[in-house]
Amino acid sequence: MTGKAARSSPLADPWAGSPPRNAGSPAAAAPGEPSALTGAISLALALFFFIAIVFGAAPFSKALAASSGDRQHIVYFEGTPQELEIYKIYGRLEGPTIMILGGIQGDEPGAFMSADLYVDIALKRGNLIVVPRANFKSIILFDRGPDGDMNRKFDGVQDHDPDRDRVEIIKNLMAESDLFLNLHDGSGFFRPEWESDMANPDRYGQCIIADADVYTHPASGRVLHLGDDARAVVEAINADIREERYKFRFSNHDTLANDSRHKEQRKSATYYALTKLGIPAYGVETSKQLPSLEMKIHQHNLAINAFMELYGVVPEQPRINLDPPALKYMIISVNGRLPVAVADGQTLLVSPGDTVEVVHVGSNYDRGLSVDLIGLGSLNDIRMPLAVTKPTTIIARRDNVRFGQINLELLPDNLGPSPQLLLASTGDVIGASAGIVAGQLEGQKGSSSQASSEDAPAAGGPPNGSSSTASAQAGIRLPASSEGSPPDAASSGSPTSPIGSAGSLTVALNDKSGASGAARDPELGSGPVVNGIKGFLVEIDGQPRKLQPGETLTIPKGAKIKMIDIDGQVPARTVMNLRGFIGRPGDATGHDRGTTCDTAKDLIPRFAISRNGTSVYQLGAEDGPKLLAAAYLEFVTPKLRSVRLASDGVERTLSLGQRWSLKAGSKVTVLDVALAGDLPLESPRYTIGGRSFPASLPQTLVMPDIAVSLAVFSHGELAGKVVLAPAPAN
Repeated sequence: MTGKAARSSPLADPWAGSPPRNAGSPAAAAPGEPSALTGAISLALALFFFIAIVFGAAPFSKALAASSGDRQHIVYFEGTPQELEIYKIYGRLEGPTIMILGGIQGDEPGAFMSADLYVDIALKRGNLIVVPRANFKSIILFDRGPDGDMNRKFDGVQDHDPDRDRVEIIKNLMAESDLFLNLHDGSGFFRPEWESDMANPDRYGQCIIADADVYTHPASGRVLHLGDDARAVVEAINADIREERYKFRFSNHDTLANDSRHKEQRKSATYYALTKLGIPAYGVETSKQLPSLEMKIHQHNLAINAFMELYGVVPEQPRINLDPPALKYMIISVNGRLPVAVADGQTLLVSPGDTVEVVHVGSNYDRGLSVDLIGLGSLNDIRMPLAVTKPTTIIARRDNVRFGQINLELLPDNLGPSPQLLLASTGDVIGASAGIVAGQLEGQKGSSSQASSEDAPAAGGPPNGSSSTASAQAGIRLPASSEGSPPDAASSGSPTSPIGSAGSLTVALNDKSGASGAARDPELGSGPVVNGIKGFLVEIDGQPRKLQPGETLTIPKGAKIKMIDIDGQVPARTVMNLRGFIGRPGDATGHDRGTTCDTAKDLIPRFAISRNGTSVYQLGAEDGPKLLAAAYLEFVTPKLRSVRLASDGVERTLSLGQRWSLKAGSKVTVLDVALAGDLPLESPRYTIGGRSFPASLPQTLVMPDIAVSLAVFSHGELAGKVVLAPAPAN
């Protein structure tokens, strides 16, 4: 891009020529998937899935944050209709950060499918923050906003609003960015003058929208030439669009003006980014009336790439992949046992009341996936244990497209546990050719009901002998010996279920006892001594700490916690167990005494108790299935409160996202940094313009001639940014 675009590039890289921060190694490749499930899937594959599920190995069970050298993946509200996935991609060379937001309105697939393509991009220079599906629930329903228009909630949102937490997260991401792009598919075609009902000033399609032509941010004094940059981007887009009717235009909503036609935009994400954070922000709108989805995606890509070029972010062009989604299999766990693989269209037999959990969807896509147990749970039931009391179907969706299903049928009440699952628990896994459907039981239920107690399978174990009624009716060959078969967790009351001959790995189950219910109550054990227990002795980042029964301790995510001991008089068999942490792989007792948990990667999110948007984990003293007492650990992501700076004898304190305009070449000293909630800075790291500087404060830096972000990290987690901007020339 030349001319006006080159002149207005506001965030060219100040560190041109500096060595790369890292080699930008790509994320680890996902394990290979089978091309077809035409026979029984090997036990090795099942164990691989099982280990991935229990220990949080990607991609089957994502932790709240996972990263590689050049990218970070963060998941909020995992496995719910409100799931929010965030991808941060870092270039090999330093540069500005562009945020791309898609799917804030779920009936605009060109927007969220274009944003999704940039997740896999590699960058030579600069950084991206990509949120492909800001409102996953609305995408699943293909609805603009089932809980109200999410893009009208950035001026303020009620505490009870289902979109509240995601809006606040998006605001924080904006504060980390130097440019904000909000992708949409709009109605009709924007035209400066009236041409027709579908082409006029009130239409949105085929334009770049800004809230002003020129905007001066009051807090920083920074002047943003939004119109000049938008027109340069429009020129670049239109060079690749042949048909005149599909060409882009710049639409100035003039949102701040008293006579603006678009005052509702004062509640939007772009208006918030511009007026509150002082960063350039644009709506990118393709038309819903374009003839194909591919054209919408392609033109969104043209706009994003033009903004990247303008701002000095050097990308690799992503590929448009419009292959229809296909379900290969679902990995399903029943009653917490060893998961089994069930192919698309197959039927899984379960007993009435069994708890079914879909822990992974094997598809030709990795993102935008949800499953729905019809009549149970919510719109997104992945990794959600649900009790099945009647036949139903598990359907798989990518975004709003249904692309596969598994059928669930019930065995007769007196038949006992599913023969399929008994077989899987002793060394095999259900595959595409399992050949078991409910119809095979028709006409044979009479003999089943008349089977003697000697012939019927014991609850939780395989039948006694190879001639069991269950095995004959279902057409499954069971092992001749039942020794070593796993007991049924529900009948034994044990909080864990051994895998039997598959190995000594264990998986924690949801305990249905009263003790488990009490364990989830943060008020449990509020007295000084509970069942002889005075407290729990731990070390947090090497510092000793005692937690009283019922106490909740708030600590930053990423801290390392060592479980030292239980303070009190307890039975010798009592274990100290941090739920959601596997301190000793293969140890079925849950005994964590003496082990250290890295809270950045070792905790299994499904065991967290959600409280006000934070994750709380239970640290308990357990005597078998009985919970004697518990304390709680609440993990919060560190959030920047303020940065104290000094320059030319002037001292100023900036809050999260604020800016300070300084003369280029002047010296600025970073004096002090504080986190919200008075949390301590642990293992701090600081960057300016993406480049690290020493963590010991104070540190004196030289102000570059462009705006740069000063970022603060604690425990490897980004706490937030402030911005240093060059003062306008006199």
